[in-house]
Amino acid sequence: MSNPVQARVVVRSGRATLMLNDQPTAPLFYALPDCPGARWTWEEVPSRNIGLFAAQGVRLFQAGVFLEHMVGADGKLDISLARRQVAGVLAVCPEAKIMLRVHLHTPPEWWAANPEECVGYADGPATPETRWGLERPIARDNEHPVRASFYSEKWRAWARGHLRTFCAELAGTREGAAVFAIQVAYGVYGEWHQFGFFSHEPDTGPAATVAFRRWLQGRYGEEAALATAWDRPGLRWVEVACPDAGARTRADIAGLRDPRRQRAVVDYYTFLHEGLADAIIMMAQTVREAWGRPVVTATFFGYYYCMFGRQAAGGHLALARVLASPHVDCLCASPTYTPTAMPLGGTGHSKSLVDAVRRAGKLWLDEMDRATSVSGCPWDRSFTSTIPDDIAVLRRNLLQPATRGGGAWCFDFGPLAGTPSFAHVGLMGWWDQPQLQAEIGRLQALIASRQERPYRRAADVLVLHDPWAFAHLAANPHDPKKLVFGVMPVSETDPVSPRLVDGVAEALYQSGLIHDDALLSELSELDLSPYRMVVLAMAPVLDAAQRQLLREKVAAAGRHLVLLGYCGWSDGQMMGPQVAGAWSGLPVRAHELAAPEHTLSLDGVEEKQALPGPFTVPAFAAGAGQVVGRWADGEPSAVCRAEPATTWWAFGLPPNRPAFWRALGRRAGCLVVNDHDETTLLGDGLLVVHTVAGGARELRLPTGAVVRAELPPRSTTVFDAETGARLLG
Repeated sequence: MSNPVQARVVVRSGRATLMLNDQPTAPLFYALPDCPGARWTWEEVPSRNIGLFAAQGVRLFQAGVFLEHMVGADGKLDISLARRQVAGVLAVCPEAKIMLRVHLHTPPEWWAANPEECVGYADGPATPETRWGLERPIARDNEHPVRASFYSEKWRAWARGHLRTFCAELAGTREGAAVFAIQVAYGVYGEWHQFGFFSHEPDTGPAATVAFRRWLQGRYGEEAALATAWDRPGLRWVEVACPDAGARTRADIAGLRDPRRQRAVVDYYTFLHEGLADAIIMMAQTVREAWGRPVVTATFFGYYYCMFGRQAAGGHLALARVLASPHVDCLCASPTYTPTAMPLGGTGHSKSLVDAVRRAGKLWLDEMDRATSVSGCPWDRSFTSTIPDDIAVLRRNLLQPATRGGGAWCFDFGPLAGTPSFAHVGLMGWWDQPQLQAEIGRLQALIASRQERPYRRAADVLVLHDPWAFAHLAANPHDPKKLVFGVMPVSETDPVSPRLVDGVAEALYQSGLIHDDALLSELSELDLSPYRMVVLAMAPVLDAAQRQLLREKVAAAGRHLVLLGYCGWSDGQMMGPQVAGAWSGLPVRAHELAAPEHTLSLDGVEEKQALPGPFTVPAFAAGAGQVVGRWADGEPSAVCRAEPATTWWAFGLPPNRPAFWRALGRRAGCLVVNDHDETTLLGDGLLVVHTVAGGARELRLPTGAVVRAELPPRSTTVFDAETGARLLG
């Protein structure tokens, strides 16, 4: 390549657009995993699959390298491995542009030399590992590993120093001329999760403890102020320790922490997530400064949905902090893995609040890592599919982010699944099949055709979430003996928040309503005029300013305001049902039930739900409004109250049935695109319907037109959202 690629993410016509040499580029990639047998671009099977995608018009590719593999015993960095990774792509597709994922993992020798700089766990010492053979360096990240702490200044200096050298040297090479993005990666699987977070409680190590004390000094200034806030008279900085395992799992009411009693734990999780975000921003800034020409800085971040009940222990609560940074251009995540999202018939949506990312001017990329029938699933030998089903899922998953103004990569674990037919073929990529390759070509062309068009999304439902709420919620770690890789673990201690987060999102995607998601912290800046219904999905903590905004800005113009779960039970200083009732005008009390069950009923639609008991649930006063739900003992579990300016709805447990949300949306005057319970996506001029049953449909467009179509069973059909013309399917 004679001219080095110059890459930027810029906001054009309402979308964050990937610009390569000032040309808008469709953000659809082919990506290799980090696993032996599939990770090196120059090897036979990866090379073949790079060529297959290139033949379908794909020009963006992703591959990874580890600092651990490039830093020698003398501490010096050798970038020849990275150059070879890029050269392998260019040998097959000379026009390719490459995103390199750079894992910032230290070698085991570093851990041995710097034990005080490593992760500590509140539930016991880390388990040393003995490596043998061609292991993945990240293979044990989510067990109980010895790893450098995010909060270690020594690790940060080590990682930044090598990253700076890596970028400065690679950018000037022939191979570096084809690199348009550096994705910084660390934490579990490179996805910036706390190490071991499924079953363990990080980080209590010396490095994290020192950083926590320093953070507290910045927040409180004086020891006396800290002692008052924590209700520990005489507390000194040197006596501060990270919360133990018992403190992390202790709740006051229904999983909620009372900030008057547990300020230390809330502070700790705030520190943990702010420090994590700062490490990412620091690494991205290092890339930008060292590269020497415009380059896209990318990172895994913003995981919110499908966090296995472990958002505080290992999620990304400080999303707004990263979105505010000028040093990060692109955020990425794996898809939602719940049993009702991933398979055929599910929603296929991302793990993040993607609309918030787009509004911040950042490019969003989903990871498409759903297995196909071609070579099966490496971690689930019982997986089965068919080529038509593969096509339906591929369309759904790649167009999910496209309808939200983002992009995706196809992450190929296929070669690791084994040989499908030893007599005929060897290892195969997941999409190494003529019909699937033709579909890749169609999707590439469709996504590319949208890049010059103004981005529009006709959503009239807004869903607000507050990731920081999870600092106020207690959740136990999972029992490692019960974990099976690839099987979604269910939280046994927090049965409500999965319904508020995953349950609400999946129901809305299949309700026929079109929704945007947003961070609660965005509320003051949002234009609410498009929205007929605003849902406070995950908002147990509302401060005084947010309550005022909700009353004056949201509860207006005839809009419907829906409060879910323990909405507003805390103001950040006090916690309890009286705090919620005081601002909403919907009196509520804490109701202890041995076996919580309730029934919702609205316009002929019913929904029944049950919680594992005993549990403390919200029960509303009988005079608070029209009762639309009752607990099994007759106490109101959901109410509705109409006022001249707004209609208030409050649900002790959130509706998780698509039909109920459809009825609720109709009450608010929202557009119902599809009357069937199936994934319906609308955005960027596309209407996408993913169905198992198929059949005759009447699909209502925002223009007022009605599309009448016969949908095949087990299919994904794509229409032009303005004309109703069938584009795919």
